[in-house]
Amino acid sequence: MRGFYIVGGYPDRESFRKCLNALAEAGFEFIEIGIPFSEPVADGPVIASAIHEAVTKGVDIEAIMADVRQMKQKYPSVCATVMTYANIIHGYGEKKFSEDFGDILSGVIIPDLPARMHYWMKEKGLTIPVIPFVTPVSRDEDIEAIKDTDAPFVYYISIMGVTGSDRQGTQNDRAELAKKLTGKTVVTGFGIRTPEDASKAIAATGGFVIGTEVVKRQGNFDEFSKYIADFR
Repeated sequence: MRGFYIVGGYPDRESFRKCLNALAEAGFEFIEIGIPFSEPVADGPVIASAIHEAVTKGVDIEAIMADVRQMKQKYPSVCATVMTYANIIHGYGEKKFSEDFGDILSGVIIPDLPARMHYWMKEKGLTIPVIPFVTPVSRDEDIEAIKDTDAPFVYYISIMGVTGSDRQGTQNDRAELAKKLTGKTVVTGFGIRTPEDASKAIAATGGFVIGTEVVKRQGNFDEFSKYIADFR
């Protein structure tokens, strides 16, 4: 399962649309769209800077999701997910977010919402699956708790740090256990930069997602296109 993360509305709406559709046209299985938030705690400097620029320019959820909807109409088989923070969804309204976007989103990634708190948003009306995280230090009981997830995949954070870190990703039995218990593909994120990294991740867990290296090129479509072509 091959995926890429791009920042919604960055560096402008037209550039975002071009990158979004290029990923879908290239045949990658899923696209993770970042909804900008003023305090992106999980993101390293490259993505944080892009998010800050998007926020400063006044990007909004409705515009981002309208572009995602257009993409889905043309490429309905693409698994579209969003990555954002709990306050964004809570402020929009969990039920309204689900009603407005549930037909085009396969899942939401909420890095500041622990798995044990997923029920809280569901009780407030969020019906879109919340994609759970597993890390190299996840406890057995933490992984056991996500075994019945309705998400399309499990996200394995291969390093202890933020996106774009220079640290080498770690593969261990946590990802393997998550795959066994959930029966889902485990997508490795953080620290994936090259086709070689991606191949190792697919062999180890079944999937990968790349963020920082893609966002670096989001403002230059030619460079963006060349980069993603190496992962087909």
